[in-house]
Amino acid sequence: MKNFEQRLQRLEYLADRIKEPDLPIEEAMKVFEEGMTLSKGLRKELESLQGKVEMITNGPDDQGGPDMVPFQEVKE
Repeated sequence: MKNFEQRLQRLEYLADRIKEPDLPIEEAMKVFEEGMTLSKGLRKELESLQGKVEMITNGPDDQGGPDMVPFQEVKE
């Protein structure tokens, strides 16, 4: 599907759309369903990215995580 930013923009559009007072109930339900689907997918992707960031920033671990060395200490 689209990239993260495009999906987030679509979700923002849907959030604005559902607030329209003259939106028919059938259309509002479709907008709501699409919004919930996008929201769940975006949340899942964010949680996955958060896990990757935590793995990288926590340094070495018992599962063979990466050794993190401050940039200043890197020697060639």
